[in-house]
Amino acid sequence: MATFREKIDSGEWPPGSQLPSERQLCELFDVSRITVRHAIDIAARDGLLHRIHGVGTFVAQPAMEQPLEQLNSFEQTLAQRGLVASTRLHTAEVTVSDLALSSILRLGATAPVAHLRLVGRGNDQPIVVYDSYFPPDVGEEMTAAARRAERAGLPFSTLDLYRDAEHTKPDHLAQTFEAIVADREFAELLAVDEGWPILRVTSLLSQGNRPVEYRTAAYRGDRYKFAIDRSLHSLG
Repeated sequence: MATFREKIDSGEWPPGSQLPSERQLCELFDVSRITVRHAIDIAARDGLLHRIHGVGTFVAQPAMEQPLEQLNSFEQTLAQRGLVASTRLHTAEVTVSDLALSSILRLGATAPVAHLRLVGRGNDQPIVVYDSYFPPDVGEEMTAAARRAERAGLPFSTLDLYRDAEHTKPDHLAQTFEAIVADREFAELLAVDEGWPILRVTSLLSQGNRPVEYRTAAYRGDRYKFAIDRSLHSLG
C-alpha cells in the first residue's frame, strides 16, 4: 500500500491512469497475488484507487472539497479540481408521499409529490446521486428547469436551477451529514462496489416558512469532502 501511495504521489501513476494487471504488479514488486489484491483492497478503501467492473483498477481523482460556509455551483466545485461536470436526469416522476415525507414537506398524508433523481458526474464518472422531493407546484417548475438544463448540456444540481426559477427562491437551508455504505442501487448508480463508503447529505430548503424541497445527496466517499472554517473567539 505504501508503495502504491509513493507511485501516486510521485506522479508515476497519475490520477485516472490504469494500474498494471495483477500479474504485472506481482512481477514488479516480487510479491504474491494475494498480497497484491490485499494492497489494492486497502488502497481502494482509502480512496487512492477505484475499480471499474470488467475494465480494471484506476488511480482515483483527488477528492472535491466543498466549503460548508459557502454555496458553489456543481460545475464550480468540480472545476476547482480540474474536472468537467455533467448531469444526467435519471428520474422525473410524480409519486405518493409517505407519512414522513408528508410531514417534512407539510403536505397531507399520501399527497402527491414530485421526485427528481439527478446523477452528477465528473469527467464522465458518477460522483453523486441527488434525490429531491417537492410539493407539486414547485416540482413542476423544477422538473421543467431540469429538462431545459439537460437539453442545453448544462451541469447542475437543484440548487443551480433555483437561480433562474421564476416562482421558487429558497431562503433557508438546513443540512445533516452522515456516513453510510452503498447498497446495490447506489453501487450501480455510482459505479462502485456494494459496501463502498458514501457521504449522505440531507437538505431541507424553505422559502419563508414553507418547505419547498427535501433532498438527499449520496456522494462517493472517495471523491468528495466537506470543509468548514470556524472562529473560536467565543473560547477567549
